Amino acid sequence: MSRLYKTQGLILSHSYVGEADALLCIYTPFLGKLRAVARGVKRSKSRLAGHLEPLTHCSLMLARGRNLDIISGCDTIEAFAPLRASLWLTSCGLYVAELTDRLGMEGTDNRKLFQLLLNTLQSLSQGVEPSTVLRYFEFRSMACSGYLPEIWRCVACGHSLEMASHAFSPPAGGLLCPQCRPGNGPYRTVSVGGIKVLRFFSRHGLPAVAKLRLKPEVLREIEGLMQLYVTYVLDQEVNTAKWLRTLQASGEGR
Repeated sequence: MSRLYKTQGLILSHSYVGEADALLCIYTPFLGKLRAVARGVKRSKSRLAGHLEPLTHCSLMLARGRNLDIISGCDTIEAFAPLRASLWLTSCGLYVAELTDRLGMEGTDNRKLFQLLLNTLQSLSQGVEPSTVLRYFEFRSMACSGYLPEIWRCVACGHSLEMASHAFSPPAGGLLCPQCRPGNGPYRTVSVGGIKVLRFFSRHGLPAVAKLRLKPEVLREIEGLMQLYVTYVLDQEVNTAKWLRTLQASGEGR
């Protein structure tokens, strides 16, 4: 087997090691998540400099190493420049990147998650309402990773749900009918409008979602619901979610 291989990748994050090297977390369409080292990337004459920034879609040449693979070449496919011109959009991009890092597995093919992340970064760059895009990404990334919440039938008894407000239970993995709704416990009531949006997310892609004009109260409801579910699935909150709330409170978020 050749030591060299080529892949597309989306740079999720990087950290510097020593004086000039960088350790990168990359999400790929066929290899899942991988961690690799870029030698000398901080040097001014490095050919890799500028191609390996977080939120970059690139073509990579790598050499297999004993512990970590080594990046020997890289070309930028798409840099998503509009994301870098706005603190809010940059933070939104870093949020979906961190969520992908948490959900993705090393060496496991998940082309749907890769394509979802790529489409999400493109939508954010093209000016689609960020809050809607983030809620869609949260919902669909759960589906891509085997955690799709049940929103059509009661997750406890299996009966079809009437179009009405219902309880959403993260531990149960979806909506509960009035008969199965617990008297107490970790659940949140979801309005008819919220359920309609989640069902729309389950049936449509980002081009259709981009046309939605959601009421602020519905967006806030879905945000709270998905944050609750994501935190339950991961067993901890995504760090960037806290930063997004700080930006919103300061008026940076729109």
